[in-house]
Amino acid sequence: MKCGAIGLTLGLVALMLILILTAVHTVGTDGELYYRLQTKAGILPAAGITDDELRRLDHRMAAYLGGDSAALEDDPPFNDREMAHMADCFRLFALLRKVRARLAPWEVLLIAGGAWLLQDRRRARRCAWLSPLILLVPLGAFAIWAAVDFDSAFVFFHRLLFTNDLWLLDPRTDLLIRICPESMFAAMGLRIGLWSVVALLGVPALATAVCGLWPGGGQRRDRGWKDNRGTGKKYRIDS
Repeated sequence: MKCGAIGLTLGLVALMLILILTAVHTVGTDGELYYRLQTKAGILPAAGITDDELRRLDHRMAAYLGGDSAALEDDPPFNDREMAHMADCFRLFALLRKVRARLAPWEVLLIAGGAWLLQDRRRARRCAWLSPLILLVPLGAFAIWAAVDFDSAFVFFHRLLFTNDLWLLDPRTDLLIRICPESMFAAMGLRIGLWSVVALLGVPALATAVCGLWPGGGQRRDRGWKDNRGTGKKYRIDS
């Protein structure tokens, strides 16, 4: 029983994490989103490039972070320090895709195996609604920190992800910092946060709905799960 509950909970956490990583990847590789946020921040003409050049560069950066290494390395638009930082970002997004791909089979195995071992609707629903807490506590704490003091949270985030100081750029010499203002990252973070909330609420809601539709409830006489209301026991009905 405990193994089933733990397996199901971890499987649901893995699914939520996959969805959150997908949100990070989708937002972080959206060239049109870059451009809209940059335009809203009014970075032109101080950035030193034209509107058309900015839009093309945004799509090149998005393609690069999405896995196309030639998108920036052929005719690089940045200086050596900026390109070294972009290479670090490239590796981070590649790691994100790898982690997401590795989690996918484990998520399926843990959910299916945990549900099979548990075979109890009430406990499955409890696991579903407790599982988001594992991610909600650290993510929520960071979100509150970012809302109160975005600058310090932003610096902490970069120091956590990068082992060097290449992300510390100078707007006088580095184009990358001129076209990627702090407000752009804040808006992207907000979008990722909203999608994370959807994942943290949507996965338990979906799991609860599946529990309600699973064969074996109500008047059904086929083999399936049963609610163990008040008995403290798990049992099945065979047709």
